[in-house]
Amino acid sequence: MVVKNILLPAILVFGLVGCTSITTMTPAQFNQLAATQIPFAGSWAGEVGPSSAVLQLNRQGHGIFCIDDGKDVMSYNVKLIDQVLYSDKGVKFKVKELNNSNAKIHMSLLGLGVTFDLNKDDQLQRVTSACKQALN
Repeated sequence: MVVKNILLPAILVFGLVGCTSITTMTPAQFNQLAATQIPFAGSWAGEVGPSSAVLQLNRQGHGIFCIDDGKDVMSYNVKLIDQVLYSDKGVKFKVKELNNSNAKIHMSLLGLGVTFDLNKDDQLQRVTSACKQALN
C-alpha cells in the first residue's frame, strides 16, 4: 500500500520532470540515431496509478511517448534502438516487451522504477485528450 500510494507517485513525478535515465545526448545526436525497424506499427496505451501513457511507433521505430498524470503532460519524440527508447530530451526508457498487442515500458529513478503495461489501442480510446494532442 505504501508503494502504491507514496513511492509510485514520487517516481512518476520525478520521471515527469525528466529525472529518469538521462543521457548526455544532444538533439542533433538524437536526430542521427538509426532506429530499429519493427514488423508492426501502432499505438499502445495504459495506466499506472494516477498516470496514463501512450506509445505510438511506426514501422521504422520512430514515434512519440506521452505520459499524463492529470496535472503535467510530458511528451517525447522517441526512437527504438534494440530494447531502449531514446528520446529527443535525453531521457531513455527500457523496453521490457513490445509486440503487436502489448508494450511494457520501464522508467527508473535511483534504483526504483515503474513499468507502464500498455495494450494495443490504435483507436486511442484509452488516451487522454492532452496526449492525443501531443500525438498530432
